Amino acid sequence: MAFIPFKKSHKCVGTDELFIEITWEEGKSPEDDSELLGIIEGLDQQYLDFFQHTIEESLPYMTFYQAELLFQALQEAYGHVELNKVAICHLEGKEAVSEGEVFASPFIIDQRYQNLLLPLIQSIMTGQDFRSYTYQEKREYFVNQIYPAYKASLGIQESALPLFPEEGEEISTVFPRQKQQPRHSTGVTPQVGVKAPKQKSLKMIYLLVGLLGALAIGGMVLSVLSHMQLSKHKEQVTYLYQELKSTQKLLDEEHQIDVFSRYFLPNYYSGKKENLVDFLSDGDAKYTVPKEGILQSVILEKLSYDSETKEYRPTYVLLIKEGEKASSIRLSFTIKKSDSAKYGYVITTEPK
Repeated sequence: MAFIPFKKSHKCVGTDELFIEITWEEGKSPEDDSELLGIIEGLDQQYLDFFQHTIEESLPYMTFYQAELLFQALQEAYGHVELNKVAICHLEGKEAVSEGEVFASPFIIDQRYQNLLLPLIQSIMTGQDFRSYTYQEKREYFVNQIYPAYKASLGIQESALPLFPEEGEEISTVFPRQKQQPRHSTGVTPQVGVKAPKQKSLKMIYLLVGLLGALAIGGMVLSVLSHMQLSKHKEQVTYLYQELKSTQKLLDEEHQIDVFSRYFLPNYYSGKKENLVDFLSDGDAKYTVPKEGILQSVILEKLSYDSETKEYRPTYVLLIKEGEKASSIRLSFTIKKSDSAKYGYVITTEPK
């Protein structure tokens, strides 16, 4: 079933049944943008053991897994990124071919971005390039071809996949449409306020560093004061230093904690206890009872760190679909780093 009126093919180093091709905006590719190239090289280093081929050597092609990692990194770094085009490809021999596959152009990554499947579903359901194809053809194409390849690439459960909209159903009722916004290259300075949580954390670090400096100078000037007053200043310095360390710890681990949590949540809502084994600690968390439902939206609301217990506490706002009804809930739990765990972290308390 062909959705594209032209054929484009190039040599490809990958071997996945389906993968994606990125077309950058003119002058905005990794060859033109050193900051973008640095993000890609960082991912290649971090996930070297998980990639058959690095993103840098595979471009403009990537596996679904590599694409989701890169798109999430771009979202966190810039807040809003617009790619010229993202298209599904398949192999014919060693040639990457986009003919007969769905594409989205432009492809927008902003704060509403959840996964790359949703923009492609929007494109095939509403785009003029696909209007001659029946609803059944479009549905079978996603359910029988794209979903299995995406699920295999990311190693996720069936329940983590988005629901394909019913015939005649408004796309906006299934997931929010990504609206057109002013274009921003990955080379420009991110919009002010786009990543408010991270900016606030950075401001807090600068504030704490300034306070530490002021207290240190004050301690030197007031060294002639009584022992009680000096002890009080020392306690303040210690407290602020611990706060600084906790804030820095959050910045260092925020991305990994969020990735781990996004793997855990679909398994938690799978309704299957065995799916939780690799995520739970040996303490009270092992009695966690899984829920049943389909995740429609996952938003990290806040993340805190307890320096005494060395535990992180993320809070997510989730949109859960149970049958025909969707509801929004706030879910929080604690996470601790574990070198012996499969994913490097474990859940230490039952989600509430």
